[in-house]
Formats: sequence, C-alpha cells, structure tokens
Amino acid sequence: MSVGPLPASRTQPRGFTRWLTGMAERYVPDSYVIVLILTFVTFILGLLFTGSGPVDLVVDWGKGFWVLLEFAMQMTLIVVTGYALATTPFVNRVLVRMATVPRTASGVYIYAVVITFLAYYINWGFGLIFSALFARELARQASRNGIKADYKLIVAAAYATFIIWHVGLSGSVPLLVATSNHFMVKEMGVIPVSQTLFVPYTIITMLLVVLVTVFLFWKVLPPKENQVVTMEEVDPEAMQEQNVVEAARGTGPVTPADRLMYSGVLSYIMAAMFLVYLVYHFFVAKKSLDINLVNFIFLMLIILLHRSPANLIRAMQKATPAAWGIILQFPFYAGIFGMMKFSGLVEVFARWILSVTTAQTFPAFVAVLSAIMGYFIPSGGSKWAVEAPYIIAAGAQLGVPHAKTVIAYAFGNDWINLIQPFWALPFLTVVKLNFREIVGYTTLVFVVTGVVILLGLTFVPF
Repeated sequence: MSVGPLPASRTQPRGFTRWLTGMAERYVPDSYVIVLILTFVTFILGLLFTGSGPVDLVVDWGKGFWVLLEFAMQMTLIVVTGYALATTPFVNRVLVRMATVPRTASGVYIYAVVITFLAYYINWGFGLIFSALFARELARQASRNGIKADYKLIVAAAYATFIIWHVGLSGSVPLLVATSNHFMVKEMGVIPVSQTLFVPYTIITMLLVVLVTVFLFWKVLPPKENQVVTMEEVDPEAMQEQNVVEAARGTGPVTPADRLMYSGVLSYIMAAMFLVYLVYHFFVAKKSLDINLVNFIFLMLIILLHRSPANLIRAMQKATPAAWGIILQFPFYAGIFGMMKFSGLVEVFARWILSVTTAQTFPAFVAVLSAIMGYFIPSGGSKWAVEAPYIIAAGAQLGVPHAKTVIAYAFGNDWINLIQPFWALPFLTVVKLNFREIVGYTTLVFVVTGVVILLGLTFVPF
C-alpha cells in the first residue's frame, strides 16, 4: 500500500539515482520472470560451452530441481517466524520504549541505524519486519515529542542496515555450510560459524560498514529543516496504529476447545521442551549454531511470547504471505544449479574467474560478482546454489579458504539489497512507502559502503 505522492522535489531521486531507478522500473521484470529467463540463459550457456545436448541439459535441470527443497523450507521458516516474533506483545512493548529514547532529529536517524543493525544481525526475517515497525514507531514518537524528523530518511536508515544480514546470526549461507548435509558438503565440507561469522575478518568489515552508515545518516543525508517531511504529513492515520497481532475471541459460549485455544498452558509446556533440547544441544551434544537451530529458537520464542495457540496461529497466517517468493522460486534456482553442476558449466565458469583474479583480489571479485548476480537473483540462499559450485572451485585452486569465499559472497549479496527492491517489498508494505521514495538515500549508501566492503575484504587480515 502506498500513500499519495509527495512534491516531486522531495520524492524523486536525482541524477544517476533517478536514471538507475527509471531503468530498473522499465526493464527489470518480476523476480519469477527473472528466474525463468536465467533458466533459459543457463541452458544456452550449457549448449555453447559444454558437450551437453538439449536433452542432457533438461535431464540435468530435472535432477537438480528438488535439491533445495529442505533449504527452501528453512528459509521460509526464517521469514515467517521472524515476522511472527516482531508482532508479539513483548517485542512491541520493547519497540515503543526504545522509540522514545532520541531527543533530536539526528538522534532519531542514528538510533534507527544502530537498533535496526542489531535486529538484522539477530535474524534477518525478524529484523526486516521489526525494523519497519520500529521506523514507524520512531517517527510516531518523534512527532509526539515535537522532534522534526524526516519520515523517509528514518525509513531509509532502518532499511539500509539490511546490508549486514548475511553476516549476522541468521545468515543463510554461513548457517547452511555449517549444516552436516548441505548440498556442497562433498566439495567444501562442513564449516562451523566460528570460521565465518565470528572471525575478525567478518566482524571488522561489518563494523566499518555500520560506522560509515551511521555517519552518512548523521551528517550527510539529513535534509534542511524546511525540507523535512514528518510522518504526520505523509500518513496522518499512522499516529493511531497498533503493531501487535492478536486473535479475536468469539462471542458465543466458551467451550473446552476455546479454553485450549486461548490458554497459554500448552505453549508454556512446549517452550519448556524447546529449552531442554537447547541445553542438550549446546552443553551435552556440544553442537554449534546452524540454520535449523536458528529456526528452532525462533519457533520457541514465538510460541512462548504469543502465549495462546490462537494468537500464534493468527500471527503465522499474517506472516506466511511474505514467504511466497521463496516457495515458488527456489525449485527453479535448484534446476539452474543442476544444469550448471551436472553439465560441467561450473568448471567453465571457474576457469573464467581464475583468468581474471588472484588470491588477494579473489574475495573482492566474489563480492562484486555476488552483487551483480544478486540484482537478478534476489535471494542469497538460492543464488548460492547457482554461484557456489564455480566460486568454491575457483577459490580452492587459488588457495583461498572456503570460509573466506563464503564471507565475501555474503557481503556482496547484502550490498546489492540497497538498490534491489525485492526484499524491500515486505518492509515497504509496513512503512507504506514506495521504493523510489527511499532509493535516493540507499543508493548513496550503496556506493560508499561498497568501497568499504571491497577494501575490507581485500586488506583486513583473515
């Protein structure tokens, strides 16, 4: 949903940003159409650069089509449970309390960056919805406290830190390769998150990106006071909204089934079972964090914090539409993976990469490649299925550790989200703005943080 247009001087991006947005709106189709086009392109490349015939490639496509079925379910749960967690009464109370902290417009923008960074770091699905809700609450509280803060800039600040999600605790590829049965286990083995998410190489680069983003929204991007457009001007009805999802009770007689639906007893018992298993997982089995455990933890939290089954069911119903793109598109990306892997196209791409890079420049090259591919395949997990076979093979030949390649891929994948609207769609639905209304800000962040990312991947010690 979008509110009415603001004055052109305030809503339309200028220069390169305006050109880029116009080109994207005119020529970039829906993400489902893109995956169909990519399937066809991969088929043609297979015919041109491998010895496979048309039937061979179709067979390879079919062999790979369901390879990502488990991964698609894992990604779906990350989105849905993250959304459901963001709409619990407890999280909403925390959100409102935090939104009242800033006392100046600059403080609002800085706070938007810092808090949403933490949310995305914890869980990208949760962070995406929480950050949108937090941006609205921050703007609402600013208006109530007489702080003249620009609503679009608050929203842009809350979205911009999505740039770090893939090196956070729910980063799909770092968690995937830490799982014992991931689809590339024969080529790269199991890589624990201690070697990807929690090494100085990742943490230093990530913090540099966040600090630069804070500076941009603090000193560079804020408009002059007479150009500020507050939430009250953009969306007056937002001042009265509530973020909590709660199921309505029926008006008829209360039955035993109703008591079970609206009671928290079963939820508390289930949450206790989750906690017992977590203790076993970490302290008895001494296993590490992986993608299944992240989803396990978030399921436990939403069961506990929504309390009644009725509230949880309602929250999950509202959250599920956000995952439709994963459900529909992941099998087609797996089919692309099948054609590339089984036809030998992977080895062809690996040779191309080896011809233009060195061990020193390889991580930055992977990040740029990941960003370019990410504009057309807007999903870090499914894109990994396409890119992983050839970047892992190329990195191995150059002597680059697999963990370093995973980190470089993750940063590049995050970077492109600042100018690619796919993952912004659920976020923008909540804040009730169009992508064009924030892309002018996020494009500048994209350019500046891109320099930081590439320098970090090249020169920060691994």
